[in-house]
Amino acid sequence: MFILNFKVNGKKLWKIALVILIILIVALFIFVGLKIFNNAKVNSISSKDSEVLEITSEEYTNFLKASHDNINNYLGKKIKIVGYVYRLPDFSSNEFVVARTMIMDNNTAVVVGIFSECNNASKYDTGSWIEVTGTIKKGNYNGEIPMLEISDIKTITAPKDEFVYLPTD
Repeated sequence: MFILNFKVNGKKLWKIALVILIILIVALFIFVGLKIFNNAKVNSISSKDSEVLEITSEEYTNFLKASHDNINNYLGKKIKIVGYVYRLPDFSSNEFVVARTMIMDNNTAVVVGIFSECNNASKYDTGSWIEVTGTIKKGNYNGEIPMLEISDIKTITAPKDEFVYLPTD
């Protein structure tokens, strides 16, 4: 027969509990620091008012999420973005979405993009790939959303990877 005899030392138990608590606090600080760092990367999109910020395919969904979550941080920002023209039946003739297809999983894809307005929007066919530059303002489509007021638009060929993926945070 095997018998274990444990003796509990109160001072050592408190020291162990204190060390575990310190480790948890340090881990929490690291986690919060990384979260702040990742948000700073997304919010770096909103750096200078005068520069045109190019939204890449990798940043596309992070930008959309951040601009919808914090619309006031992006008002007046100039951006350059690539996508295809996507329209819904209730859009006016000068409205469309600069869209991309976002892969959710192996069986699901959805259209995502930024609601946009352009004086000559009707000249661009639905599904045609475009590169646009414009300024973010508040728009209204089933509620308040960011809207891109397009100042420059040109037709382009589709990029190598037409798809975008889920936001990273």
